[in-house]
Amino acid sequence: MSALEPIPLDVGPPYAPRIAVLGLIPTVLVDVPICIILIVFFLAAAAVNLTIFIRNKSAGHNFLPSTVLVGFCTTRIIALSLRIAWATQPVNVKLNIAATIFAAAGVVLLFVLNLLFAHRLLRALHPNIGWLPAANYLFLFLYAYVLVCLLCAVTAAVVSYYTLAPDQLYKCRLVQLFASTSLALLAFLPVLLVFGALFYPGLRRPEPFGHGSISTKALLVLTTALLLTIGAAYRCAVNFAVRPVWFPAWWHHKACYYIFNYDLELVVVFAYALMRFDMRFHVPDGACKPGDYAKGLHVYKRVSTLAKVHDRRRADVEMCCPPSRSSRTCGSDYGSTQSSTSRSSRSGVIRGLSEVDDLRTVTDTTRSSYPSTYLGSSYDSQTRSSETAGQRRARTITVITIGGIVDAEVVTDVRRRESEDTKSELSNDE
Repeated sequence: MSALEPIPLDVGPPYAPRIAVLGLIPTVLVDVPICIILIVFFLAAAAVNLTIFIRNKSAGHNFLPSTVLVGFCTTRIIALSLRIAWATQPVNVKLNIAATIFAAAGVVLLFVLNLLFAHRLLRALHPNIGWLPAANYLFLFLYAYVLVCLLCAVTAAVVSYYTLAPDQLYKCRLVQLFASTSLALLAFLPVLLVFGALFYPGLRRPEPFGHGSISTKALLVLTTALLLTIGAAYRCAVNFAVRPVWFPAWWHHKACYYIFNYDLELVVVFAYALMRFDMRFHVPDGACKPGDYAKGLHVYKRVSTLAKVHDRRRADVEMCCPPSRSSRTCGSDYGSTQSSTSRSSRSGVIRGLSEVDDLRTVTDTTRSSYPSTYLGSSYDSQTRSSETAGQRRARTITVITIGGIVDAEVVTDVRRRESEDTKSELSNDE
């Protein structure tokens, strides 16, 4: 039986569909090889995510979304296996129903994952909004709404196979249009949420989480959400553009069916796995209020770029300072500065946030330590009497330049002490 040849309509219930279905009726020559190849890819994706989950769990790193991807790959393997069985028995309407149900049931898991990650980005970028009870209830409603849309779509599809009454078929079609449109909007909703969170001016400082930068996380969610939106919009448009079973359009054919469904979903699954979303979107267990996301940052030991610059400057200072009390003081001051810098940059947060804190810490510490260290305690009375004011000024400016901090207060203090030293030398000469 060819793909365009309709199934006899007088056999049932369940009755054969009177409208063209996505992918048409499968055939052994075309659909079976394609389904086998896709099954191999989904098996590989499931194995990768399951391996990541097991290794993370053995290390005490719990990340349940990895198991969600394993479940999604399992549903896709079942759907493709049922399509192979349907290809061998094209007149078996029950296999058609089972394949349709599993094909529609799997993709909603990816919708839920994208909504979850968009919520975490909202909490990180805008803690005053993302942690509100209203926001939590809104996302819980969205998760439940995805489930309701799936149940409506599956119920309407199954009922349409067991009736020939025009009014019931019309109602089933309305339900299917409502469900497919809602799912397409839900697939696109993470794009709106992430863009809104990125460009809305925040009222308080963001709270980074997981490994990597916020921009990489946002780009990953946006890319996967757009790919899923393309597939959901395709299925929704096909439901609106109905054709009879004996006269299908180009969008009903097998190439469009496999590309806009399984291929796009494979790209999404491997993108999450290869980009290590288990590290990027991980949050501490029990996080329920602002500040909880930052508790898990000690796991990711990413050193800030600014901290490395401070290390090099400290080495330069140690080489330039003479092996005297000044060098010991210089090292102790930079040691305290570096310890605070390392504590703030050890967390593995995004570059912009961690380095601002490092710069603030170094500036505050240097502002208080440089005048007392390099102008007061670094020289004893004998050194002061043997050096001229110009030499002391040159040494002090050199130390400040090596430190890399150009502070107006430090320069003012240097000039003030230079003036005092000049006056004291003139009085001694007299």
